[in-house]
Amino acid sequence: MAEHRRLHRHPGAALGNGQDPIPVQGGTKMTTSQRNETTIAGDRRDAVLSPPDLPDDKRENRFDRVMAMAASFFRMDQAAIVLAGRDSPLVKGQFGDDLVRPAFSGSFTETQTLLVIEDASTDPRFAGNSIVDDPNSVRLYVSIPLRSPGGEPIGTFTMSSTRTRLFSEAERTHVQRIATWLEEELAYQSEMTRAAEVQYALRPKIEVKLSGYEVVGTSTPSRAVGGDFFDWYPVPGGLGLTLADVMGKGVGAAILAATVRAVIRTAAGNWGVAGTVRRAARLLELDLDGTESFVTLFHAHLRPDDGRLRYVDAGHGLTLIVRADGKSERLAQTDLPLGTGLELDWRRHTVWLNEGDTLISFSDGVLDLFDGTLASLEDVADIVRQTKTAAHAVSVLTMMAEHAESSDDVVVVAVRRKSAP
Repeated sequence: MAEHRRLHRHPGAALGNGQDPIPVQGGTKMTTSQRNETTIAGDRRDAVLSPPDLPDDKRENRFDRVMAMAASFFRMDQAAIVLAGRDSPLVKGQFGDDLVRPAFSGSFTETQTLLVIEDASTDPRFAGNSIVDDPNSVRLYVSIPLRSPGGEPIGTFTMSSTRTRLFSEAERTHVQRIATWLEEELAYQSEMTRAAEVQYALRPKIEVKLSGYEVVGTSTPSRAVGGDFFDWYPVPGGLGLTLADVMGKGVGAAILAATVRAVIRTAAGNWGVAGTVRRAARLLELDLDGTESFVTLFHAHLRPDDGRLRYVDAGHGLTLIVRADGKSERLAQTDLPLGTGLELDWRRHTVWLNEGDTLISFSDGVLDLFDGTLASLEDVADIVRQTKTAAHAVSVLTMMAEHAESSDDVVVVAVRRKSAP
C-alpha cells in the first residue's frame, strides 16, 4: 500500500496558523457530549489512517499512479491525497513536486464539499500570500474532503496548477466521483489492516520451550490476510502442531482459517490426532459446505521424551523429515481434505524424531518459490540439510517468500530434535 509521507505544517497555514482547527458550534464552548463525539470521531479517523506494518518493498504505489492519472486528466501540475495524521499531515499518494502547499492544505476544513479556486491570485482569502504572489505558483486549486464510512473527515484530495482556467461542471463531477472511489479504497484498506492485525494476533503467542527441541514457525501471506495458518499448543504428554491451508485467499479464507484453528484447538488433547481431525470435520461440515470450500491440514502430537510423533495428513502432503544423516522422507498423505463431503476415517500414523532430525511442514506457496512442482520438496530438504538450526531453515524460506512475486501464502513450521552434547 502506498507509503505514508509525513509533512510539516507551515507556520502560516491557512485557517489555523499552524494549529489544528477545533470544531465549535455557534462560537460557544463545546459541551462534554460534543467533546466525546469529537474524540470518538478522531478514534475512527485514526483507525482509517493507520498504515499496515509492511516492509517497504511490499508497499503498493497504486495511489501514486491514480494521482498521476488524475493530474493528466484534469491538466494539473500536482495532485495529492493528504490525510490528517495524529501529529502532522500524511501524503498517501502524490504526483508532482512540492505539491502540498501549506497555505492550501488546510483549506478543505472550510467546506463540506468540493472547493474550486480558479484563480488564487484574485481570491481574497489568499491576498498577499507568498504562495500566490509568485507568477509561477498556484493559480487553479481544487480540493475535496475525504471521509471515513462513519462520515468523519480524514483528509483531502487536492490538485493544483500554475495556470488559471475555468473548471467545468463536468470536471467537478469527475472529481467527486474520484473522491468517492478514494474513500471506498481507504475504507477497504483499513478493513484489511484490521483483519491482518487480528490474524497476526491469532498466531501462537507462547514460544515453545521443549528440552532438547527447537520449534519455529512463520507465515507470509500473499495479501494482507490469508487462509493458511500454523499453530502449536500443549497437549497431555507433549506438544500439538497444526498447519492448515483453507482453499481461497483474502478475508473469506482468513475467517474460515480462524474457525478451523478454534475447532482444532478445542478438540486437540482430548481426542487424539485422528479423533481431533474427525471431530473437526464434523463440526466444520456445514460451514465448509456452505462456502464451497475445503481444508488440507497436517495435525500432529509430539512426545518429547522419546521423539514419538503421531500425525494425520488430510490431503496436505507437504511434510518432510530430514534425518541427521541427510536422508529425507515425505510423510504419508493418503487421506482426503476436510470438506469433500465424503465420510472418511482419517488414519493416524507414527514416526520417530531422532537426535539431529528435523520435521518441516509447509503450505503449497513454498513450492512456488522453486519450480512449483513436487520436485521442490527436495529443494526444501536441501535447505534443511545446509542449515544448522530449524530457525535458520525457516528464515531462508521466509526471505525467499518476501522477495518473490508469489500469489500464494507461504507458511512454514519446523521441529528439530537437537543432538546430544
